[in-house]
Amino acid sequence: MTPTPATDSAAPSPEPAACRAAYAGGSHRPGSAPVGALPRRVLLRRAGALAAAVAATAACGVRLGEGSPASLPTVPAQEAMRDALARQTTLIGSTADVVARSGGQQSAQADAIAVAARTQLEALGGVWDPWATPVPTTYETVSPAPSAAADADVDDLVSALTDGLGQARAAAAACEDAATARLYAALAVAWSLQARTLNADAVEVSGRDASALAEALPGVLLAAYDATRYALEEVAARSSDEARTRAEADVVYTKAVISASLALGGEDTRLAAYAAPTQAADSATSLDVTWARQAWLRVEETELAQVAPAGGEATEAAIDAALYAAERARAWGAAADDPLPGYSA
Repeated sequence: MTPTPATDSAAPSPEPAACRAAYAGGSHRPGSAPVGALPRRVLLRRAGALAAAVAATAACGVRLGEGSPASLPTVPAQEAMRDALARQTTLIGSTADVVARSGGQQSAQADAIAVAARTQLEALGGVWDPWATPVPTTYETVSPAPSAAADADVDDLVSALTDGLGQARAAAAACEDAATARLYAALAVAWSLQARTLNADAVEVSGRDASALAEALPGVLLAAYDATRYALEEVAARSSDEARTRAEADVVYTKAVISASLALGGEDTRLAAYAAPTQAADSATSLDVTWARQAWLRVEETELAQVAPAGGEATEAAIDAALYAAERARAWGAAADDPLPGYSA
């Protein structure tokens, strides 16, 4: 409800329809018969209506005859969390803009983060502002959206990103709506990757702990891991030096996750599509490298797509695993810079 100050007699009252109806139900209208001339049953009906009007206007938080600066509605916890993330996104975008304009060594990375923040803010629905005009005196409002200081630097941007990813992880783990939980999880991974782009030590990457797996992976996720295991075995067999070492490490990780999942039962979906890509990403990239990139990015997206409502520790494990998969894709040269990886509105 957006009440109008009592002193503003020229503006129409924006009270809800229920409140306006309450006023009309018991008031004497010009042109009607004098009250004394009405039959007793009409007087009783009018008295009942007036009592109902008083009760209704009290419920609307309005004092008869003088108006009231009624309080804003209490914001639900889930909406407060969404708005907090939108505000953090605004701060990240603002800080990235300042760093990008500074012309420093990492200005290009900051500019990409600023562009991504606009996409993220749109997905979140923007910052809530209850007043489209200047706030009337004595009325409650909210704090303005945060913005960066004029001298913000890369360290400030990394701090904004790491603060935000902590908020997003907690929100994803607690959110009771599946689609919104996946959005928050995607934000946590995107902000983690962006922070690591600026400072490789800003966020720890751990992946899934196979020994701590408590239940079997969903079939589609197991298939993604098995397809990656097969792809990297093929790549390792045809590679040498650093590429072979990297591929063998990827195989060890994926095999451990697959084996732990199978030991816990569940659907065995390992007969995935093992075919390599039909063409490389570009003329300068080998087919094996393209295969490795695509396989790991598929794991990242599938991990995030499996985030469930109020998933708690399982959601945080999926975020860790998606971040690890994205970093493995980066190790093979993938950009892994989607503003909202694995999320579709």
